Amino acid sequence: MQQSRAESLYFRDINKYDLLSDEEELEVIERVQKGDKKAADTLITSNLRFVVSVARKYRGRGLSYLELINEGNLGLLKAAQRYDKEKKVKFISYAVWWVRQSIQKAVFEQTSSVRIPMNKITLVNKFKKALEANDGDFDKTINQEEFRGSKIDILDVLEKSVEISLDTPIGNSPDDDGGRSLLDIINEPATQEDESAMRELTGIINKAMMRLNSREEKIVRMYYGVNFSKSFTLEEIGEELNLTRERVRLIRDRALRKLYKNPTVREEMNDYIDDKGM
Repeated sequence: MQQSRAESLYFRDINKYDLLSDEEELEVIERVQKGDKKAADTLITSNLRFVVSVARKYRGRGLSYLELINEGNLGLLKAAQRYDKEKKVKFISYAVWWVRQSIQKAVFEQTSSVRIPMNKITLVNKFKKALEANDGDFDKTINQEEFRGSKIDILDVLEKSVEISLDTPIGNSPDDDGGRSLLDIINEPATQEDESAMRELTGIINKAMMRLNSREEKIVRMYYGVNFSKSFTLEEIGEELNLTRERVRLIRDRALRKLYKNPTVREEMNDYIDDKGM
């Protein structure tokens, strides 16, 4: 895949930046958490090789290489804001989760926006803001007067965004490698850092499961791939339990709200699950 001049100059400069020692990195992260912009720049430049290596997997998906790297850097900073050194997890092992999530989200938004009419995107964005204001109460939000007449449109866009678009081949560059989908990208073999983060998430969920009934527990475990060989979509879980996708979604959200009622569980899960939709 041919590089642009801007990309060539960018990658030429990567080797100018030194890696940080573990002690230096912790000190920089503490400064980032206090809002130090210079420390944020230092953290980004010292981790450029790492972010570039993650971003490389997503080339040809509708965003330029530099845009992918920028999204990865935003994920890196989000990881720094949430990082807790007391948990004894190396920052790089923790950050890979957020870097990949940030890039995947940007790629997804780039591809899905082409397939969904703008008026529906505007409607769903408004719905998501209302959902956040209602502390993630889906039933309450969908039944508000302003959304009551648009239930079908809202559910249709949410389902397409999460499931249909994930299975649709993406990328229109001649350098694309054969119709890979977002689902293919998301389900790529886990790195050592991914597996470390997943082990920690598994431990957190295992400790919290006593708060759920058996059906809620199974849905959460299947959805996040805890004690399973993979993560399952809402549709796959529905087929397994003889439920509709939307019913599975509602049970999942209810179960997560139960878990989030406990401050300790909420704090730990917030490290791995973006709670804006909860």
